[in-house]
Amino acid sequence: MPGRLPEKTVERLSQYRRILLNYQFLEHAFIFSHNLARIVKTNAANVRRDLMLIGVSGDFHKGYDINELLSKINLALNYERVTPIAFVGMGELGRSVAAHFGQHNPAMQIAATFVFGKPTAEVIDGIHVYNISQLKQVIEEKGIELCVVAVPAEFARELTTIMVHSGVTGILNFSPVQLQVPAWVHVEQFDIITKLEKTAYFMKRSRKNG
Repeated sequence: MPGRLPEKTVERLSQYRRILLNYQFLEHAFIFSHNLARIVKTNAANVRRDLMLIGVSGDFHKGYDINELLSKINLALNYERVTPIAFVGMGELGRSVAAHFGQHNPAMQIAATFVFGKPTAEVIDGIHVYNISQLKQVIEEKGIELCVVAVPAEFARELTTIMVHSGVTGILNFSPVQLQVPAWVHVEQFDIITKLEKTAYFMKRSRKNG
């Protein structure tokens, strides 16, 4: 298994994997770096560098063996080990994303979603939904290590403290506050306001130039 990979490489490897899953059963399952780069919107040099870091080399005439690529990416991203995940405060969006995970990423198991206002646990579309007050108990019982957090600002820090004390070591944060966590907890901040402003900017530019 390769050592610690750069963040951008990890992101691109995840993208490569989702793309390659669509082509793995072709009779001649090979792909060139420039083809993969075009789909992911990067350059071929980045693709070759990423794949070199996980120990994959291509054939000059045929490109990269897709099934070998998938195997090496799975190994590099530790897909052999199932990671239990919880969505905290996401409700319908959490269940929608959970359904997508079930189809594309069996290495990530949606163990629970937590919402405000529901008095007892229930199962909706196969996903276990709990009241936010059950957060600590359920995280500990199910061994949840990764949480996706989308709660109002006034609850974010308190709930994060509960999650960390319950054993969570990874957080994808959609809330509008910067979370303070111990060094061993990895937080990925998803800045939805910046994403919306960026989308609006390019939407207006496209409309103006169209």
